[in-house]
Amino acid sequence: MGTHPETAAGSAAVPALPGARVLVTGASGFIGGHLAERLLAHGSTVRLLARRPERAAAMAAAGADVHTGDLTDPATLRGSCDGIDVVYHAGAWLGTPYTREAAWAANAAGTEHIVAEARRAGVHRFIHISSIAVYGPVRSGTVTEAAPLWKGVELYGDSKIAAEEAARAGTEQGPELVITRPGMVYGPRSRGWTIRLIKWIDEQRPAMVAGGRGYARPIFIENLLDALVLCAQRPVAGEAFTLIDANVPWRDYLGEYSSMVGKRVRSVSYLASWQIALTDEIRALLTHRPPRVRRTALGYAISHALFSTAKAQRMLAWTPRYSMPDAMAITREWLIANGHLKP
Repeated sequence: MGTHPETAAGSAAVPALPGARVLVTGASGFIGGHLAERLLAHGSTVRLLARRPERAAAMAAAGADVHTGDLTDPATLRGSCDGIDVVYHAGAWLGTPYTREAAWAANAAGTEHIVAEARRAGVHRFIHISSIAVYGPVRSGTVTEAAPLWKGVELYGDSKIAAEEAARAGTEQGPELVITRPGMVYGPRSRGWTIRLIKWIDEQRPAMVAGGRGYARPIFIENLLDALVLCAQRPVAGEAFTLIDANVPWRDYLGEYSSMVGKRVRSVSYLASWQIALTDEIRALLTHRPPRVRRTALGYAISHALFSTAKAQRMLAWTPRYSMPDAMAITREWLIANGHLKP
């Protein structure tokens, strides 16, 4: 179980759902695990959907009900949504095994299956956790929720678009659907956008393209949790929300981790990154493991598009509670305490 740094920023009250009956899928993962902890700490009745119940043992000990089930097997989902008011669907394929079949089974078909169970059980609201990857590597301009979703960039983004389509199709007769599209979610326990980057910088592997002048779009886990809770409270059925803390140059975002590690962030040219990506894609084909970087996704590293959160600010009354310095201070403490960083 993690700690709850709700008072660290000295800001407004933490959004919570006391008394609500909530199901969280993907509760052994980064976002789902933090969300389940937030809900339990603030008086929600929480049920977790878990393929491996032993991974949810700590939260079960804290009062969560655990339903053993697999998103790819509809029969195992039966009853998971009974008596539930709100479903948070955080369960997803994240790249292993790196096949289209695995991605679609978990993200597209899995979403279809859990939506169907939520509809059968009479769930009131279904909050789907998607990703800004659905917008693709837009190079310039302002990106809002009305932007077209960009297929064909890479497998993860395509499968998240398919998941959104499955969620919309499956909720036409209820429950109410809210789609969230978080950016790069970082903080304690984040493997992709915290632990991995710390490791790359420490090992002096290239972590930045073309000097890091393009925009990263991070969101601190606690800021995301605030938005997710508000999605259950506000009259926003049928809406989608882009959720990032800010459009931040990569060199500034990675610079925070660089300061923690005490080493400079290595940058490579766009051409060199293209060649690295090609080599890694070939390795991925041979090993059936996901490539660390893809040529089609390099646009993310050099994009100067501005992702707008105006809609979330307007309709959810959401703004990030934690600034990047506060969030990074919390993250650094966790990294040191868990052996990922030397003090």
